[in-house]
Amino acid sequence: YYVHPLNAAKYDKSMKGTKGKIRKNLEQMKSIGAAYWIDNKAKLHGDGPKTLEGILKDAKSQDPVPLVTLIWYDLPNRDCDAKASVGEICCTVNKTTGHCDLDTESDCEDGLKEYKETYVQPFIRILKKYSKDVPVVVILEPDSLPNLATNLKHPHCGNKATVRAYKEGFAYALNKLVDETPDVTVYLDAASGSWLGWAHQCLKYLDVMVELKLPMHKVRGFATNTAKYQPLGVQCPWEHSPGYSRNNYCLQTSPGIAEHKNHACCKDPCK
Repeated sequence: YYVHPLNAAKYDKSMKGTKGKIRKNLEQMKSIGAAYWIDNKAKLHGDGPKTLEGILKDAKSQDPVPLVTLIWYDLPNRDCDAKASVGEICCTVNKTTGHCDLDTESDCEDGLKEYKETYVQPFIRILKKYSKDVPVVVILEPDSLPNLATNLKHPHCGNKATVRAYKEGFAYALNKLVDETPDVTVYLDAASGSWLGWAHQCLKYLDVMVELKLPMHKVRGFATNTAKYQPLGVQCPWEHSPGYSRNNYCLQTSPGIAEHKNHACCKDPCK
């Protein structure tokens, strides 16, 4: 697996002043490959470890050539529900903020044109250049299909502009990938168990894929825990954190932290 040099440098920095098991764990993590997010157009071209082209060029130069995992992520009106990672391609731009206006309805014609011509097509051209020599895995547009499946009641996701952007944009990107770069292994994002882990949610997700008539016979499988994750280990009792949608049980702000810190779910796995 491709070990990104910038990630390795961050581990080196984190290891300063550490010792024992923590240092040993960080040293092991430093040598583990990780997926790289191609989440804007600026990351497509150029040399160096911050671009798609640079990563594939570096991987090709290594012996043996490592497998490179990429996360393809730049749909118009991206992240309609959480807005934690608002994208650069919009169906309509808010002229005041410069960000996507997720309230205005449109056919997203301009946003889809921009996505296809300035992100999808250049991405495919770069993959074509290297995919015969470098094994590549692509995880396609995290959160997009899950949002279509479960969050259409949210006005930003149910907006007809966003719906068209996700459906048409996703199908276009997937068909381009499997038809023009058949050597690339493609996985579709299936969120996490905490999102699609219930039968009714999962069935909605499957219904979306059936509706889009995706070429599933050319897809390798599904990736989970890409943008969000389902924790493993001992589950903590739920304790509401005022102002946040997070579990307060193991945090210093918990009224019962003196007792909670000894609970198995609060143990630090790095120690």
